[in-house]
Amino acid sequence: MSPPIAVTSVAPRALAAVRGRVAPADIPAKILPMMDAVWAFLRANDIKETGHNVWLYRPRPDGTMDVEVGVQVPAPVAEEGEVVSLHTPGGLAAHTFHYGEYTELPGVYRAVFDWCAKHGHVPGGVNWEVYGDWHDDPAKRRTDVYCLLAPRG
Repeated sequence: MSPPIAVTSVAPRALAAVRGRVAPADIPAKILPMMDAVWAFLRANDIKETGHNVWLYRPRPDGTMDVEVGVQVPAPVAEEGEVVSLHTPGGLAAHTFHYGEYTELPGVYRAVFDWCAKHGHVPGGVNWEVYGDWHDDPAKRRTDVYCLLAPRG
């Protein structure tokens, strides 16, 4: 049985993040070094009250994606080098979760987009994942998937 998909109201969350542009085939090879840069920044600045890893995707017409990958922090951070202070989007989003291998996430996104189309929702151009705590057992790895919805009007 697939996890439920529902519309939820999300509040922006502060992130320490790195921006980039990637082709879908290059994930995670290009994104993992970006995450390493964020964690190095957090350690160097003694920022210990962190939340989960978050990856935001903005699809582009050429098939690549603008990405912002980072870590939830309690407040905006002072920018340094490639690390910037950002927020996740706020508003209404289609949301679901996935337990399992990260390689299965494209199928989760297909399910979310199909659900949006079936229920008359239009994606708003940004999607993101919030990664739960790490487990060696993939069946215990939770990833929350969000698709910002365009305002109805």
